[in-house]
Amino acid sequence: MVRAHAAAERRLELTIAHADLREMAANMYAGRPEAQAAAFARHVDRLKAGGCGAVAVTSMGGHFCIRQLEAISSLPLIDAIPALDRHFAASGLRRVGVLDSRNAMASRLYGVGSVEVMAPADEDLPTVHATYVAMAAAAEATDAQCRYLAEQGQKLHEAGAEAIVLGGTDLFLAFDGRPPPYPLIDSALVHAAAIARVAMGA
Repeated sequence: MVRAHAAAERRLELTIAHADLREMAANMYAGRPEAQAAAFARHVDRLKAGGCGAVAVTSMGGHFCIRQLEAISSLPLIDAIPALDRHFAASGLRRVGVLDSRNAMASRLYGVGSVEVMAPADEDLPTVHATYVAMAAAAEATDAQCRYLAEQGQKLHEAGAEAIVLGGTDLFLAFDGRPPPYPLIDSALVHAAAIARVAMGA
C-alpha cells in the first residue's frame, strides 16, 4: 500500500485498530461469527470517529464473520473475498489450492466462486492449521515448517491446483527466499492492492 501510494504520488492516510487475536480465535473455533462481528464493529465505530471512510479486516481468518460484520458495520468494508474473486477471474485460473487456518481451508476461502478451491486432504488439515498458527504466533518459520508447508503446496499442485493461495497473512514467512516450483498467490497482497485502490479513489 505504501509503495502503491508513493508510485501514484499520493499521500497514504491509514488508521489501525488492533483486534485481539485471542478473542478472534476463540470466537472462530467456537463458531461464534456474530460475537466476533460485534467485536469488530466496535473497532469500526472508533475508526469512523477517527475520520476513516472505509475499513478492511486484514486477517483472512477474520473473514469468517465478514457477512455478519457487513450487516452491522458503520463503514463500507473492503472485503478480501471479492478482491480475490476479481484477481482469479482476471488471471484465467480455474483451480487453486489454499493453505491457511482450518476454517479458511474447510470453507474453500469463505465462498470464493470464480475458481475451484482445493484444500489439503482431510487428514492433513489439522497439521497444516497447527503449523500455520504456530508460525504466525512466533512471527517466524522454522526450516521444518517451511518444508512441510511447501510439501503441502506441492501435493495440491500435483492434484491439479494451478496455483497455491497463501491465505494466512503470515504464510509468506514459509516461502520468503524459498520460491517453490509452483505459482504462489499471496492473498494479503491481493487484498492490500484492493485497499490501495479504494484509498486512492480508483
